[in-house]
Amino acid sequence: MTNNDIPNPLPSHAMIVDDDGQPRSVVDIDRMQSDSIELAYEMAMHCGDEDALDAISSKWLDRVGVEGFGYVTAGALRMMTHFILDPTLQTVDQLAPQLRFRDKLVDAYRNSKATL
Repeated sequence: MTNNDIPNPLPSHAMIVDDDGQPRSVVDIDRMQSDSIELAYEMAMHCGDEDALDAISSKWLDRVGVEGFGYVTAGALRMMTHFILDPTLQTVDQLAPQLRFRDKLVDAYRNSKATL
């Protein structure tokens, strides 16, 4: 399959501009996606250790810089949700449906909206 076969393929690079349209940086899309995946799994591996999570965040901020950090973390959130959280919830749903864990997430979301 070539890029011609993929509807609306992502470009290999994207330019980040400021509010005035002035270029600020160039992002390598493949690198950003790879970094997002790596960050998601690294955070997931250390999810019970707040100090480790802080250290990982600092490491990635240094690694990708201020300009790229938001993009990489947004990608990591998407990756973590789809590739880590969803399969975990599917397993919980199968093994312990009485926990109704997805309902608890909905309740937590509603609570956060009401209190934030």
